[in-house]
Amino acid sequence: MTSLGINDHLSFMMQNREGKTAWDSSACLYVPPAGSSVLPTRARCLAIKALLELCNLPYQCKELANAEFMSHSGQIPVLVEGKTTSCGFDEIVAHFHFHELLPSSDLPAPAKLDIKAFSALVHGKLFAAEVFSAWCVPGNAKVSCCTYGNSLPFPLNFVLTWRKKKRAQDLCIAVFSSCRPEQVYGDAAEVCRTLSLRLGSAEFYGDVRPTELDALVCSHLQCILDMDESLPDRTLVDCVKKHGNLVEYCARMAQRCLIAQGQDNGSTAQHESHS
Repeated sequence: MTSLGINDHLSFMMQNREGKTAWDSSACLYVPPAGSSVLPTRARCLAIKALLELCNLPYQCKELANAEFMSHSGQIPVLVEGKTTSCGFDEIVAHFHFHELLPSSDLPAPAKLDIKAFSALVHGKLFAAEVFSAWCVPGNAKVSCCTYGNSLPFPLNFVLTWRKKKRAQDLCIAVFSSCRPEQVYGDAAEVCRTLSLRLGSAEFYGDVRPTELDALVCSHLQCILDMDESLPDRTLVDCVKKHGNLVEYCARMAQRCLIAQGQDNGSTAQHESHS
């Protein structure tokens, strides 16, 4: 089984494009158990499941407590397809690109640049805001620590949870410079406003059909909307709900990508292609 970083993936693709093989129907997506996944993790895993559904590709989905530690980069989910292991959204999208399976593969260059720009916006400020909400807000962080450590044995449930929280804090400081809630949520609100303006009255971000950007955006927004109502801080939910077109968009994509609102249906044992 080959384990490649994102730069290695790109080199691998350029060298082996003529020898690429068909999609392996026994492809397997490894994700953490639903009961131990917090907001940022759920969103990233759901984005790949949505992309697999959009591309109509068969795959199995397996929940493993050590899924995060299977990843060579620490990024999840982990996709094993054929002899290649890809970790995290960007690396998996690069793998799809090699197979020429991306919904955007036949779009003009300006449209592809648009997808990259808005994907970077979601990966950057919105994801970091999710991390902040889950790990840096005291009340929410207490819930996240319990959730994350739920599937880990003692004493790893304490050690790894502390490490996860520390890394989350470091990420937020790197992105926002200061972890003041007004700054973080202000940036998140601006991202939602930008996404709302870009979507407008269109059905999808891909205009004619959903693309990998739709899989990414709808998954993050849907996971925010599905935040536990018992959490003390649900400011991110309000950021999304201020824009009616984003809420309606999530409902459309839920049906299109077979993502059930209020739950992540990707935890089923196996997904077959839909014809």
